[in-house]
Amino acid sequence: MAKKKKRASQPAAAQPVSTRAPMSTTDRIVWVCLHLLVLMVPIAMSNTSIWGGKGLPFTYDQFDIVKIFLQRAIMLVAAGAWSWGLLTRGGRVRTTKVEWLILAFLAWLVLTSALSIHPATAIFGKYRRFEGLISFVNYMVVFFMALQVVDRPSRIRSLARTLLVGGAIVAFYGVLQFAGADPASWGALPFETNRAFSTFGNPDLLGGYLIFPLAISLGLALSSEKLWGRITYWSGFLLVAFCWLVAFVRGAWIGGAVALVIIVFALIWAKAKLTVVDWSFTGAIAAVFGAVTVKSLTSPSEVTNVLARITSIFDFRAGSALTRFQIWEAAWNAIKARPITGWGADTFRLIFPKFKPEAYTQTAGYLSVADNVHNYPLQLASALGIPGLFMLYGLFIWGLIISAPQAFARGKGAERLVLAAFWAAAVGYLMHLFFGLSVTGSTVFLWLSIGVLLSPGASVREVKAPSWGLYAATAIVIVCAVLSFANVRYIVADNYYLKGRVLGSGTQRVADVEKAIEYNPYNDMYRSELGLAWQDMFLATVSQSSPQDAAAQQQALKYFKNAEDGLLKAIDFVPTEYDNYVFLANLYNQGGYYFDITYVDKAIAIAKKGIEVEPFGPAIRVQLAFAYSNLGRYDEAIQVSERAVEMDPNYLEAIASLGDSYRFAGRLEDAKKAYERALVLDPGRSDVQQSLDSVEASLAAAGSAQ
Repeated sequence: MAKKKKRASQPAAAQPVSTRAPMSTTDRIVWVCLHLLVLMVPIAMSNTSIWGGKGLPFTYDQFDIVKIFLQRAIMLVAAGAWSWGLLTRGGRVRTTKVEWLILAFLAWLVLTSALSIHPATAIFGKYRRFEGLISFVNYMVVFFMALQVVDRPSRIRSLARTLLVGGAIVAFYGVLQFAGADPASWGALPFETNRAFSTFGNPDLLGGYLIFPLAISLGLALSSEKLWGRITYWSGFLLVAFCWLVAFVRGAWIGGAVALVIIVFALIWAKAKLTVVDWSFTGAIAAVFGAVTVKSLTSPSEVTNVLARITSIFDFRAGSALTRFQIWEAAWNAIKARPITGWGADTFRLIFPKFKPEAYTQTAGYLSVADNVHNYPLQLASALGIPGLFMLYGLFIWGLIISAPQAFARGKGAERLVLAAFWAAAVGYLMHLFFGLSVTGSTVFLWLSIGVLLSPGASVREVKAPSWGLYAATAIVIVCAVLSFANVRYIVADNYYLKGRVLGSGTQRVADVEKAIEYNPYNDMYRSELGLAWQDMFLATVSQSSPQDAAAQQQALKYFKNAEDGLLKAIDFVPTEYDNYVFLANLYNQGGYYFDITYVDKAIAIAKKGIEVEPFGPAIRVQLAFAYSNLGRYDEAIQVSERAVEMDPNYLEAIASLGDSYRFAGRLEDAKKAYERALVLDPGRSDVQQSLDSVEASLAAAGSAQ
């Protein structure tokens, strides 16, 4: 039977003595888990070369899957421990009215997952994003655990210090990258050299995370009563701020700037006094930022030139700003198609091909597929419907409004500045999400911050252990243990995927990928990889044997059938994944060349289905053009190739395919122009050069004959 004690919304320092009781053993476990979360999750990655390792990383996804694994592992321990303590010995439960909205949002998540275009993705999240139903549940557990134990200024400050330590480690590594002293080996990077990305694998993701240690380090510095503490926290702020700058992420700059402005307001509102240390570091930071900005002006890159980067925010007609608007247009079209329940959490990659404008293909290229909207409200509305958007942002805004009186106390001096820093960080991150990406490794800190903000003013319920508590606690611990085992399998699956994709070949590669699917059957990329592994074995066998070698040909056909089966199963598992249609159409075209021309008919059929999935996809049209050419239907091949080139004028394979179609149709002058255009894009393509030489020879012979 629960006995409720009412509490007024009052400063944490004025709370009744009952909340000052020492932590129980299970509460202490929760407390340690929260510290581990804020310290370990940001720095987690699987690239061992940073420590001098010479082998491969443990997982193929070196960043997000490791962070989500740690989050889940830590929170399962915390949830199990807290439940055990409450059910076996009783204790205090801290609540606010926000939890009702969280429960409603959870129910809505379950509904939208069931109605999703692909429930497995909606539940587990898309690979390398992972923000499905399970991650949202994990966010809620983090929020609830913070609400239970971070209930007084000393604990808020303690958690803030640990968060800063994690942020400083991440920032230090990012600064090393900026300085060209990265100890890890990454190979070719998909962004500018010397741009900080640290342990997040992408500057955009790093910039979003850094908003939290940026704001909180400043709150710690301005509220520290000890000289060396103030110096230490200011030094941490300088390090984090420097990395935040050299990540060159516009959305993070905006969000971080908003957070800093809020802290300055909190400082003035609280009538806190600045010291010589504060003014000294402010001057030093201004000098450092000025020097970096001036030096960056010599950079020819529009990304790593601070002035160009800032001015590009207002240029909506070119670059990433243009593609962002095109992605937002696709999201808006998706929202209009399913405004109530949306398409399911984290399914944007699966619906983007259907709704993207043709202009996006021309701007970003045929290979670019947006798996995130780069605008969290639009992302949520397309995934969870407009009601889901309102519920989630409603609980964020409600939590911020409720906690504002605690965070901003008139005339209280530096007492509340750390709480105000959490408030500022949450608002800054939400601002960043209007332009950036939400990933589990950083968005979890938004939910943590809301829990920290609401905890000081929460109501406290004294709960007695029920008579059946031991049985319920045992059941919960068993469930947590089972889920922990599943969590381990989840990451082991990615290790097998890494082996199969990078190390393995032949039957060993197939075996590794099959193991990955066995350990995690819900990842569609693993399924696609199995089909591609069999396809490579088929091509290797057929290319290394003569047509007269019946045994080898039979073996190649077996591999071909296995590849076909694997890709068909991948399509059955997720019918809206466009790439699988390209893979299968390509396989059928190869089957038509090596085995039986009737496979080309299958290539045409699957290519047409692929066009339905992505109306503005040039790659599938290239496969369709190949199929038409193989059947001698050259006019149709020309029409399809011309449309592919129109969609992406820089797609070399489409231009080369157009040249082939013209050549087969006898339009040699047109073929010559197409091949020349292709060689401008890639002068090293020997096959295109040979085709051009052949066409030029034919034209010369025709000219001589005249």
